[in-house]
Amino acid sequence: MGDTAPQTNARSLREILKELECEAQHVAAIQWAKENNRIIDMFGDFARSRHLLLFQSGNECENWIDPTLNLIYKMNTLSHVGDNIYKLLDRIDIYNSLFPETALHLIGFQVVSRNHAYPIFSQEFIDNVRFATETEIDEYMKMRGFAPVSGIDGCFANDSIVLSDIRPKNVLCSGEGIVYVIDAEIRKVEP
Repeated sequence: MGDTAPQTNARSLREILKELECEAQHVAAIQWAKENNRIIDMFGDFARSRHLLLFQSGNECENWIDPTLNLIYKMNTLSHVGDNIYKLLDRIDIYNSLFPETALHLIGFQVVSRNHAYPIFSQEFIDNVRFATETEIDEYMKMRGFAPVSGIDGCFANDSIVLSDIRPKNVLCSGEGIVYVIDAEIRKVEP
């Protein structure tokens, strides 16, 4: 199995999930993963065969680093989207359009019970960087058309999207001053 699901397969999954309730989404995602050979055991064979190392996990993700392929694997526990896989995939599409240099690629699902699965994404590991400063983050986000949201640290918005958790722990900076957003919470602005 490669490290990224073919985009057409990932798009087809998104269309399948679009009209389903959360519980049905999980059943459909597991079926899709079986049909596309995308059941991944992050706690067993997959992790062992690739010599993955558990890496700085957060509230909504368990993370592993693959030192051989220079990748981060992120297993999303869906805690920020109320178990709604479709909602997460929609947010990932927005994230990837905003930050293509750190795009997340759906590679499969970790089955956690007969009717429940967590999506797993790969992301390129960025080496030789440091955490960005708040000033660097502010300048970068303004350059990208986002204004700080008054009174909320790490929150930026434009006319259609609100990004939060844009803090030094989720934003890196290279020696050349290139800024990389590696994680963000995304919410569409309601009309």
